[in-house]
Amino acid sequence: MARRVRKSQRRACVAAVAAALVLMTACAPSAPNTPSAEPTVTSVAPTPSLIPTQMPTPDQPPSPDPTPSPTSTLTEEQAAAVETVLEFFSLLTELSKDPEMDVQPLEDITTGQTQDIEIGLINQDRQDGLIQTGDDRYYVTEVGSVEQRLETLALSVEACTDSSDSDLIKETTGESILGSDRAYFVEWHIEMLYEVDRWKVGDITSESVEKCGP
Repeated sequence: MARRVRKSQRRACVAAVAAALVLMTACAPSAPNTPSAEPTVTSVAPTPSLIPTQMPTPDQPPSPDPTPSPTSTLTEEQAAAVETVLEFFSLLTELSKDPEMDVQPLEDITTGQTQDIEIGLINQDRQDGLIQTGDDRYYVTEVGSVEQRLETLALSVEACTDSSDSDLIKETTGESILGSDRAYFVEWHIEMLYEVDRWKVGDITSESVEKCGP
C-alpha cells in the first residue's frame, strides 16, 4: 500500500475498494468470500466509527482482538465490502514488495479506471526497478449503507493508511525515491460496486491528513 500512498503524491488518487467484518479483528488477508446470494438494498445507516485494525504481516503475529464497539455492527453486505477493501490494500503492498507476483488477484477485485491506474502504476514501478520495504497499517473508519446505483449496488467506505514504517526504494542501490515531505497518512474515500458475484473497488479519491484516527 505504501507504493500507492507514495504514488498519490505524484498523481491524483483514483480507485475503489471493498472489505469485510474481519475489520473487527486483526487478521491476515485471506481469499475473498463470494456471497452466496446477490445482496439486497438495505436501509442501514452509515457506521460512524469502526475500531482501527492493523493488517499483520507474515513475520508479525496478530494483535489481541479488539473489543467491538456498539456502532461497529455491519450487515453481511457491508462486511463483504470491507473485506475486499482490506484485501485491496494488502495486495498493493504485496505487489510492491514482490516484482514477480502476478497482478491477477488485484485485477479480480478492482474495476474501471481504478484497475487501469493501479495495474499501470505497478508495471511502471517494476520497469523502474522500484520495490517497497516495510509494511503499512490500514484502518476502515466508516461504512455506508447499500444503495441502488443504476443497474448495480454500491456503498462507500472511508479508510486511512499509515505508511510511516515503509519506503519505496531502487532495488539495485537501496536508495529511497521518496522525499521528506511525502504523505505518511492518507485518507481514502472509496466507492464499492457489486459486479457479477462480488464487491469490487471502484472510484477512489484521497487526501493527506495529519494522522489516522482521533
